[in-house]
Amino acid sequence: MTTAPTADLVMERLLNEAAREFPGWAFERDQAGWTAVNGDLRLTRHSLAALRALLRVHRAAGRR
Repeated sequence: MTTAPTADLVMERLLNEAAREFPGWAFERDQAGWTAVNGDLRLTRHSLAALRALLRVHRAAGRR
């Protein structure tokens, strides 16, 4: 019989994935949602998925 992964394990995997996708960014969670920090830049969204989507847009805009 297999067991489903715990919520903590899933969140740890998602954070590791985000850290690999966005090197140099630190991710934090509080009651307001998720924040990504890189130097003086702080971006906050209600979910980690929304924050990662914003970081992708931010990264794409920086390449132009």
